[in-house]
Amino acid sequence: MVFIDAQNLSFGSKNYKDGIDNDPPKLVAKLTEEYDLIRPYWFDAYPPGDRESKEGFFHFLGTNGFRVVDMPLREKNGGYEQKGIDITLATELIARGFDDAYDVAVVVTGDDDFNRAIRYVQDRGKVVEVAAFESTMSEGLKRRADRYVKLDDIAEEIRHDPA
Repeated sequence: MVFIDAQNLSFGSKNYKDGIDNDPPKLVAKLTEEYDLIRPYWFDAYPPGDRESKEGFFHFLGTNGFRVVDMPLREKNGGYEQKGIDITLATELIARGFDDAYDVAVVVTGDDDFNRAIRYVQDRGKVVEVAAFESTMSEGLKRRADRYVKLDDIAEEIRHDPA
């Protein structure tokens, strides 16, 4: 299974060289080419009352086999912050691991907050690979992972080709 932290992926993509527009199905195919894919999950947030701005993209993901988990951003000090998505990703990672739904989890994030959740599923005998752009990858998470995939190294293979 693949668990994608959309915000972390987006931030890393923007910081990669001059920026890159990722193709999520290509990303998943590349990260799971050695495995039988069960399901990719996409965890994302949107401005309150503006889910429509991402509806087309979420539909695209859904028709390409992704389970989309989304929630509104929260207003804070005149801006927005993401709340709840990381804990939701961690919960799904742990729950699917304890349900024995996968042998290998590929977690696309560099956020050190996932360290404990990853350790829990590793303790259940699961293999956890972490994939992120170097600019967003925490050293602690890199050490925790059974394997680290540096997205910088495969960026051209996962680039969206507008056609």
